[in-house]
Amino acid sequence: MLIEFKKWMLFSLAFFTSLCYSQSTELSEKKIENQPPLSNPPKETQAADKKLDFLTKKASYAVLFVGDYAKTFSSNVDMNGNHTTDDKASDNGFYLRYVRLQAKFEINKITAQVLINLADFKNNPQTRVLELANLKYKANNYLSIQAGQFRPYFGLEDLYPADILKSYNWSNQYTLFGNNGWQSFQIGAAVFGSLSDLKIPLKYYYSFVNGNGKNQVADSDNAKHHMFRLEYKLGKYVNLGGNVGFSRWDGQSAKAYGADLQFEKKISPTLCLALDTEYKRGSNLNAYTASKLVPKELNDYEMQGVYVIPLVRKIIDVDKKIGVEFSFRYEYLENLVKAGNPLRIYTPMASYILGEDYIGKLSLVGLFVDYNKSIPNSAQYDYNQILL
Repeated sequence: MLIEFKKWMLFSLAFFTSLCYSQSTELSEKKIENQPPLSNPPKETQAADKKLDFLTKKASYAVLFVGDYAKTFSSNVDMNGNHTTDDKASDNGFYLRYVRLQAKFEINKITAQVLINLADFKNNPQTRVLELANLKYKANNYLSIQAGQFRPYFGLEDLYPADILKSYNWSNQYTLFGNNGWQSFQIGAAVFGSLSDLKIPLKYYYSFVNGNGKNQVADSDNAKHHMFRLEYKLGKYVNLGGNVGFSRWDGQSAKAYGADLQFEKKISPTLCLALDTEYKRGSNLNAYTASKLVPKELNDYEMQGVYVIPLVRKIIDVDKKIGVEFSFRYEYLENLVKAGNPLRIYTPMASYILGEDYIGKLSLVGLFVDYNKSIPNSAQYDYNQILL
């Protein structure tokens, strides 16, 4: 059983985050081989058992817990970053972000996984709670097929889970593009694979999804979001990624594209340097739909963003695999390129880590939010916060 506990804090702002992650051992039908046989088993049963000898079954379970304590140091801004002028905002408090339960079942080349977030019951759970529910078939290294509810492959943050994020939370870019159907949890299918067996360091992904979010009863229109991603490993330390997507919206062409880079190198057995950076631009379908202008062009409603996260990790106890980690995320985001309110966020984080795979992590985080223009009584307002 792995247990992961996360806690986030930094110096003049306050946000307590705890993370707990546990995973069971694998289960196999071979565990019953040493049980005494049934007396006089039917011949049909014996024949059926022989037919199942080729099956390999595995099951694993996991738990992720994340709770926060937030303290905002900006006047009339609550712990969620919303500004009010009535002096009723609560600038500090506890917050339950994740209570995730995950189960994964494997039978030969088929994998089924389910992920639920019980913390979403605090909101309207109609389109929440269930996050992953999909089947995956791996024919070989060249070809895998996935269908159900999953995160389409359209950027770095779609490729790793919440417990190994290099900052305290997902980027605002990821959230914005997810709300528009390009990222985050969607319902659809995907095909992906690797050419490494041919000595070509290239991976490919193709996803096609409804594009209207998770847990929807049906698609909201006949169009689908199609996303393509290529990853190329450049040498030992650098991965390059490129993304492009397209769809139809209100009879017009919608699109999204981006590029990303990952760098990671061990300077010594106990010291590691890493860097992630990603840029995206695409159609802001929600902003277009909300606009009252008539007529209107979808090309006038585009969003874009970029972030960079340098990171240093130092192992201070090799036997116990205990270390410290420092990261700093700078993010720039425009919800509308031509008529939006650009956002800059600075997020330094210092962490005490347990285990190479983040079995445990205690973090101190600062959050500094800067809009081009602060708008009263809205979420677009400058503030500073400490994450404990």
